Amino acid sequence: GINAEYGDELNEGEKIFLIGSDGFSEVMKENGIEYIGFGRDTEYRNFKEFGAFTPDPSVKYVVGGFDPYFNHSKMTKAFIYIRERGAKYIATNLDIVYPLSEDRILPGTGSVLAGLNHALGTLPTVIGKPSPIFYDIISKEQNITDKSKVLMVGDNLLTDIQFGKNSGIDTTLVMTGVTTKEMLGDSTLKPTYVLDSVVDLLECK
Repeated sequence: GINAEYGDELNEGEKIFLIGSDGFSEVMKENGIEYIGFGRDTEYRNFKEFGAFTPDPSVKYVVGGFDPYFNHSKMTKAFIYIRERGAKYIATNLDIVYPLSEDRILPGTGSVLAGLNHALGTLPTVIGKPSPIFYDIISKEQNITDKSKVLMVGDNLLTDIQFGKNSGIDTTLVMTGVTTKEMLGDSTLKPTYVLDSVVDLLECK
């Protein structure tokens, strides 16, 4: 997706600085994309030590996803690659929270990357929801040409429903996630349909 669908293709020897989880790194391996930065990073513990940091000149992209090991050292390296080396900054999504269950919501990718975004004074190019780039990738892979036959179903108004709007397809908001009835009422962004649960789709015709 990154080299084939978004930007210039990575040339041989060029790498990605990866902010991501185990699953994200596996996707990179499966697609033959070289990366650095994955996993725990305790290399630099204070500002002074970063004076000795030498960026890898082969890094062309900084790709951000959910990373349980994200810390100041990783953030600073990503910042240097983008600001000093001109690496392109991409993110899978900017979801502020992640609904783990009905009783628990956790900080999401957008929260993880917030410090980096603030330091840079800019946002990454998002290739997942709510970017229509994601729809373009899916529609090509599935040979979808008629948008009237596509319905985006999700529980997040700002990512799922915005994704549908940006992609020009109908949307259904299910009220089982992070979006409350109060949030929906206060928002200018409105879905095509609203259902209490995804199970209600079975009763729709």
